[in-house]
Amino acid sequence: MFYKILKFVAFLAFLLQTNTTKAQFIPCERSYTVFYNPLLQKIKGLSDFNSNIMLSKSADILPLLGTSFALNRQELSKHNGKMYLFLAQTGFIYQMSDPQGDSVVFSRIDNTININYNISCTNFIYKDQIFNYGGYGFWNKYGHVRKFNKSDKEWDIQPTNIEVFSADDYDWFSPTEGRLYVPFQKMENKVLKDPKFKDGGFEYSSYYLDIKTFDWVKVGKLSNELIKLINEKSNYGHIPHDNGRFFIINDEAYLFDYSHNKIYRSKKADLNQFFIRNSGDVTIFFYRGTYYKYQPEAQNFVTWEIHSDDLELLNFPIWGKDYTNIIFVFAVCIVIIMIILFIWLFKQSVKKKIEQAQLKVLKIKTVNQAFTETEISLIQLLLNAYSAKQNVEIAEINRVLGIKDKNVGLQKKVRSDVINAINDKYIFINQGENNLIASVRKEDDKRFYEYFIVPTEVKTVQKLIEKN
Repeated sequence: MFYKILKFVAFLAFLLQTNTTKAQFIPCERSYTVFYNPLLQKIKGLSDFNSNIMLSKSADILPLLGTSFALNRQELSKHNGKMYLFLAQTGFIYQMSDPQGDSVVFSRIDNTININYNISCTNFIYKDQIFNYGGYGFWNKYGHVRKFNKSDKEWDIQPTNIEVFSADDYDWFSPTEGRLYVPFQKMENKVLKDPKFKDGGFEYSSYYLDIKTFDWVKVGKLSNELIKLINEKSNYGHIPHDNGRFFIINDEAYLFDYSHNKIYRSKKADLNQFFIRNSGDVTIFFYRGTYYKYQPEAQNFVTWEIHSDDLELLNFPIWGKDYTNIIFVFAVCIVIIMIILFIWLFKQSVKKKIEQAQLKVLKIKTVNQAFTETEISLIQLLLNAYSAKQNVEIAEINRVLGIKDKNVGLQKKVRSDVINAINDKYIFINQGENNLIASVRKEDDKRFYEYFIVPTEVKTVQKLIEKN
């Protein structure tokens, strides 16, 4: 009896566990037949419309109430006449069939298993290939590009040259250019201690992804004026446009024209009010200069035309030239130049010291080789007179030079030659500009000269004579 009771209790536990599991996850269907509403008819009828439309919850196309995906946003996309529906945070893709009467069928074309890894990613289609970019999940933000594999019906990572992180609603895909623009990055990784990643720091380099090559191309750096403007952005959402997105900042509408790297501001208060009132949970799209707002309850559209004179061009771009690398290269060049200059000065200093040392040796040798014994005797005579604070008269010089008995003309010539020779040799030996011997007229007889050692050169010549 006890064994039967135990089996019954175990069976009840199994049933309870099964019911709990089912309550935790309720999958959606592989296909849905839905009403071919005016929104689908309108988008289907625009032959040259190729873009995405984020649907409001009241305009949901797939009836997911009662499933685990009831709260997930639905995004309608059209490309080359084909209609798709993306289910946010899942990677699920539904493709719309041709209408049958007043109904269409949305059939799931993927076999995605993993979910919640691409929250807030950007879905886009280029040349019939479906992609999504960025998003976050599992405490981390991604800069990955994922490509839908039509054969396996799964998502594959598409390799790129670098990883560029998205900036929430600011990245934008241009179907005509085949470019995915990311004006700046928001770095976020909850598993890293670095506040730059943990708290969602910003990196203001601007890029676009070339879908033809899957290379990120750096186009510049977010302008300082725009950084200031973005920091003032209110919590309103964004509005799509053929060349970028409209954002509401301080209750004014700003068009970020990524295709032309320009920023426009609305000049009309009623246009600003239209964007403010319709930037929340509404279904809105832009086509040929007109905004269409779908009203699910009335199943009709409210329209608003945008004219060129409604907007004014601001005097700063989205991104400008990035001088970071230039400044870095310039700084490196300055450092290199300073190092080269330091090395050159150091070598010059060493060279000068060597030359000075060699010059000292040369001076000693030069004195012995350059000055004759007679010239040294004359220099010594003048030094002795300097010490006695006297000048040397011509007669004394003639005696030292051994010409006292010669005629006056010869005496004058010899004195001049010897004194000039001494001065020339001294300037050469000393590598200076001052003569060693100078003359002055006698005070009592201006017809004659007296000779003396130039006072500034006394110590120098004394050293030379002593070493000699």
